Amino acid sequence: VMRKIMALFFAFLILSSLSASVSLSVDLASLDFLWKEDLRIDAECSFDYDNIRITIPIRYGLSEDKYLNLLESGILVGVFPFENLGLMVEASLFKLGYFWGLASPTDRLVLLSEGSIGWNGNIGMLHICPRLTFRSLLSISGKGAEAMKRISQFDGLRLSLAMGVNLGEINN
Repeated sequence: VMRKIMALFFAFLILSSLSASVSLSVDLASLDFLWKEDLRIDAECSFDYDNIRITIPIRYGLSEDKYLNLLESGILVGVFPFENLGLMVEASLFKLGYFWGLASPTDRLVLLSEGSIGWNGNIGMLHICPRLTFRSLLSISGKGAEAMKRISQFDGLRLSLAMGVNLGEINN
């Protein structure tokens, strides 16, 4: 696990040096922990260069009974098919999830896949990205698939609104 975290850290460093624009965002739906008991985290760091977007998400979810946890991360690649309109199509290049807790399946490491369509834009320093995401569980079957269903934040179809800060343009 530590090797994977270090690999993501180095990918972050490399991408930040190549990037023209860096954004840090949080999905507003993940703020529901303020009035609900279940905790979840849904944040991302995005790097935009010309019409290509690289996103590194960090997502954490907890089942309602508190016996199952899931942490996922990876690399998503997005393109902007129409210049300056903000429309974005995105797919996972690499995505892993890790289960732990009393109700975790025996195969704790899972390979995930997702694709999304949305709009990406900045208003000053405010970064806004509403999107519709489709998830596929590539390496999950049996108890792993059942475990995934227990964590409501990781549904197969998800509508999200990521908001955050645009850290600005990096001159190359």
